[in-house]
Amino acid sequence: MTANSYLEYFLVLFGWVMNNALWGILSNTGLFALPLVFKVLGVWLKVREEGADEGNKGLLALPRIEHAIYVSYLVILFCCIPLLPVDISTIKFDSARAKQCGISVPTPQNSGYKGLVNDFGGRTAEVPMWWYLLHMMSKGTTQAMIASIPCGTQLRQMRFDVQNTKLRDPVLLQEVQDFANQCYSRAYFRLKNSNSQLSDATINSVGWIGSDYFLNTSDYYDDYTSMTPRRQWPYDDSRDSGYADTGQGGYPTCKTWWSDSSVGLRKRVLESFSDSTRKEMQRQFPGSQWEEPALRWLVSPRNAGLSGSGVTYIAGRGDTASGIGNSLSRFTSTIGLGMKQVEALPGFDALKQALPMIQALLQMMIIIVIPVQVMFSAYEPKTIVTISFALFALQFITFWWELAGWLDDRLITILYSSLAASGLASGVPIADFLSSPRDGWIMNLVLGMMYVVFPGFWVGMLGWVGVKIGGIAEGFIKGGAQAQQAGQEGGAMAGEAVKSGVKRIL
Repeated sequence: MTANSYLEYFLVLFGWVMNNALWGILSNTGLFALPLVFKVLGVWLKVREEGADEGNKGLLALPRIEHAIYVSYLVILFCCIPLLPVDISTIKFDSARAKQCGISVPTPQNSGYKGLVNDFGGRTAEVPMWWYLLHMMSKGTTQAMIASIPCGTQLRQMRFDVQNTKLRDPVLLQEVQDFANQCYSRAYFRLKNSNSQLSDATINSVGWIGSDYFLNTSDYYDDYTSMTPRRQWPYDDSRDSGYADTGQGGYPTCKTWWSDSSVGLRKRVLESFSDSTRKEMQRQFPGSQWEEPALRWLVSPRNAGLSGSGVTYIAGRGDTASGIGNSLSRFTSTIGLGMKQVEALPGFDALKQALPMIQALLQMMIIIVIPVQVMFSAYEPKTIVTISFALFALQFITFWWELAGWLDDRLITILYSSLAASGLASGVPIADFLSSPRDGWIMNLVLGMMYVVFPGFWVGMLGWVGVKIGGIAEGFIKGGAQAQQAGQEGGAMAGEAVKSGVKRIL
């Protein structure tokens, strides 16, 4: 038995533990036999309602009662009685897809679920034969279909990880604020007053404190220095003349302050990302291509405010209505509208994270109530077929989410490539996506349809098929019972005819 998510890894076992407990209650109290009594009573009453031309009442009732009891017994044997033992070591977390796409995924024992592994270490459940086989068949079919999908880049997952990283260190957060006030604001003010027109690429570059334009253009970050001492750099008389030597450090240039390879602000801010996020970004973006879009978000005014600082920096507060001021006003207005849209829309990234959890919880719920559902249906095969289709449909949803993720990657690449071609982005589609505050209403609607509507339509369609096939199976069994009864009646009539013929001969 395999599982596709950490939560499913534990909830499947827990569901079968509760399933065994519920079946134990029904069997120990004798309640499981109550539907059989009512079924036999129903057959007897139905036979009593038959007309006198139906023949002997006893011969008519006996095969029907036997057939009802035999079918119910088979349902109980294969679908209710726990037979195959399962524990936490038997269930395996399926990492085949991760290995296929070269993604490093820790085992549940090495993840944050380690405590649950210990809690479930001594728990053992037993699974009825039919549901064990159904689980294996469903997971096997699902994994085979998933393996046929090309590997994607999981762009939304990467953006979710990047945009949920915060500057937790208040000292580092304050230093980012100081850099924005002492370097970025001064460089931005000089740029605004010395240029009347800028290209779109330059406007995009100067939109954050680590701007390549300010770092690589003379008279900006190479000219301005920190206005307060920095412990990471010792006091230098040639560089820091005019500043007081307080013994608390020197006054590095803004370029050194940001770009120093050992203690620079850029390096220390990058260390705020988790190891898993950095590895995934490095796997997708060779070299250091991932650093700028990730840093753009991490030191952005909005993220700085979410990280705990009550004050955030903003550029161009004194802009005029023409030239660069007008261009930057439009740029910041676009970002503002994007932020409002993000706040107004449902959290699609969070929804993607929550859906497998909901799937595991629903699967656990169905597993727990199987004994009650089967008992209340009087052990009808139709109920078994319907529940089987429901479980298969629920487990197969994983394939639709994998397919939706691959399609989403392709659509994102196409969208941001077209934006870059039209001059509305910097030209690196994936980098633009990681630092983008919005995707547009159409992209969000398409994403919602792929992750929610696809599975919903699939479950509804397969549920309808399950009900229909369950009805066909029930009719087939009833047809077999009627054929058996007709055969017995025909045999009895043939016997009577033979007896009467023999008497006449004698």
